[in-house]
Amino acid sequence: MGTASLSDRLRKHIVQLHKREGRERHGEFLAEGMRVCQELLRSRMYRALLVVLRQGATEEVQQMAQEFSQRGALLYRATERQFRSICQTETPQDIVAVVSYPVEEPVWEERMVLIDGVSEPGNLGTIVRTALWFGWRACMVMPGGVDPYNPKVVRASAGALFHISLHRMRDPEDGLREIERRGYSLIGAEAHAGISLDRVRLPRRVVLAVGNEARGLSELVRRRCRLLFRVPGAGMVESLSVAIATAIVLYHFWQRHATAAVHAGASRRSR
Repeated sequence: MGTASLSDRLRKHIVQLHKREGRERHGEFLAEGMRVCQELLRSRMYRALLVVLRQGATEEVQQMAQEFSQRGALLYRATERQFRSICQTETPQDIVAVVSYPVEEPVWEERMVLIDGVSEPGNLGTIVRTALWFGWRACMVMPGGVDPYNPKVVRASAGALFHISLHRMRDPEDGLREIERRGYSLIGAEAHAGISLDRVRLPRRVVLAVGNEARGLSELVRRRCRLLFRVPGAGMVESLSVAIATAIVLYHFWQRHATAAVHAGASRRSR
């Protein structure tokens, strides 16, 4: 498939996707840069509608674009000025994809992370990336925080967003009732909770709630949690960043599971 020149009309359409209103109106968002686009190519949940290459793009980027083309994406070539206008990074790479919102309903995994009012794109992207690393393949996003399809979130997740089942709650009350109805235990990380993380054992079906950078969990979520716990530490500062705290919690649960698996294996070998 050939590569057409980017029209001004299409360029303006892409620029609209920099803002939440534009993304919601069109059901599309942006994936910028080689690493993010590589993950998009691997995704089973998302697909690129079109791909824009900077004029003079490297051979590697052009080969990637051909892979997108083979999967049905339209290819466009942009001048340096056009390309910079559709990117949000100061030193953009050679490729940007316009991605459609997923059509299929998100999957309810046994372990899920509930993101309650996180406002910094870098934090949200890091949480998504960390959750996927430790095998938590679904995230629920409460209203009131940063849009998970914000280009900065997509970049901060390093493309992990494309492999996570993403639940965007429209109505918090309904969403929390659905968690209970499906038999999940909702537990929350809270800086000043009385129970320490090392005392927590995960139930089989669990939703882990993490809150806003300044305020923590919302009162609505806090009331619905069956358990609140804190990350123990020396207490030299008031609290950890939400992304770091989430990483510590997920690592703790992963380590417990891995240790139990090793012990179980050793037990079988000793029989």
